[in-house]
Amino acid sequence: MDSKAEGKRRKKSKGEKGNSSQQTRRHIAFEDLEVPQVKEPCPTCSICGKPIETIADAISEPNGSFSHFDCVIAKIREQERVTPEETVSYIGHGNFAVFTKDEEGKFVIKTRIAYESKDSYDSMKKFVEGTKE
Repeated sequence: MDSKAEGKRRKKSKGEKGNSSQQTRRHIAFEDLEVPQVKEPCPTCSICGKPIETIADAISEPNGSFSHFDCVIAKIREQERVTPEETVSYIGHGNFAVFTKDEEGKFVIKTRIAYESKDSYDSMKKFVEGTKE
């Protein structure tokens, strides 16, 4: 048998379909996309005066400045005179709460504190977006 006949009789390998000369491979060509780089803003904390190195760890103040999240927690502890049996926690949407335990040992909200307004949060988002190059 000549080599042409052998090639025709050769068993197709897994994944082969039809005549290989009829198969076309399609490649998708992607254009070089320019991805905006985020330059991390480094504002100063309005409570402790130190730089905020990671903006994700900050919260906006009502006056438009920024503070470390942990500095805000400490500030609320002091203002609300939180006892060792109580705890301060972020409860979402710019709100904090002082929690205490009831007689059954379950945490209950003692005081809600609205801290970050929607307007100050939106201005923070615009500030961060404006740092993209």
